Amino acid sequence: MEGVVLGRVLDSAFDAVILTDEAGVTVAMNSAAERLLGLARAGAIGRKLSTLLATEVSLLELPGRRLELDAEREDGGRLSVEVSITRIEAARGWVFAVWVRDLRDRRDVEDALRNSEAQLRQALKMEAVGRLAGGVAHDFNNVLTAIFGYVDLVLESFDAGDPRRADVEEIKRAGQRAAGLTRQLLAFSRKQILQPRRTNLNQVIANFVELIGRLIGPEIDLRFEPGEALGDVMADAGQIEQVLMNLSANARDAMPLGGRLTIATANEDLGPDDAASRAGLSPGRFVRLTVTDTGGGIPASVRPHIFEPFFTTKEQGKGTGLGLATVYGIVKQSGGWIYLNEAPGTGASFSIYIPRV
Repeated sequence: MEGVVLGRVLDSAFDAVILTDEAGVTVAMNSAAERLLGLARAGAIGRKLSTLLATEVSLLELPGRRLELDAEREDGGRLSVEVSITRIEAARGWVFAVWVRDLRDRRDVEDALRNSEAQLRQALKMEAVGRLAGGVAHDFNNVLTAIFGYVDLVLESFDAGDPRRADVEEIKRAGQRAAGLTRQLLAFSRKQILQPRRTNLNQVIANFVELIGRLIGPEIDLRFEPGEALGDVMADAGQIEQVLMNLSANARDAMPLGGRLTIATANEDLGPDDAASRAGLSPGRFVRLTVTDTGGGIPASVRPHIFEPFFTTKEQGKGTGLGLATVYGIVKQSGGWIYLNEAPGTGASFSIYIPRV
């Protein structure tokens, strides 16, 4: 009768419980242990605890302590467990009650919390950098306006054949390049003037895909996969073209020996569970634009910084570090979100979500 009651008590426990003798040989276990280890108790009794967990456990050193271990199921699956041991004096010697708690759910929650905190810190940093970039760009524009004004006055004072005109015109061209950089900074800081209209991304891309092909060159296979019955979005078509141009240029640089660039669109309805995996994205109806290449991928150490202005892994003089920052700003100012989905070494894929009209 006592054995039956003991068995029921053990089986009612939420955690896995394994009873062993002084030598660490299993003499009993509960249902939770069977589920955790993927092993029927009939196949476990008589085996050492260390073989059940596929890790060394010291019965004499652990009583009164809790220890987190990496264990292994009978089927080879990995486990993260917390082990605590109680020593019980019995009529025929000591019995050890080994309590094993599955930590996988807790670890998943901890990982998700760390990721959320990291994403929040990154979002706050991007917001702060965006405000700084916008302020600098406006002040810089004011300076450039004065420069352009005086350059034009000087040019007007020269005759057409004056040899000094070439030098002043070079100054003006340098100023125009600087103005281009300020426009990119304004795009990143979401302070440029957009002209959003009801737009179908399939039409925008179809009209622009030939130019993208010329940009990336014949060595790269360009594919456009338009989504069926694609919904409209409110966006500035010219700025969407700028997004495609910048992402395609990055993909080209990632595939110097050739490869494949795929631009795809699709309608996507995101519920709460779907949106939870995308930081900042709320449930709703979206058009998803995906740009994927088969290049070398983006290292994990680089990924958190790819949308920051002036961050670049290219050689000096081969990039301003404003391409993806501009993309980020345009997408955010259009009411959308952009995410990098990729594994190192397998190419990069950017997904852009813009609310459907």
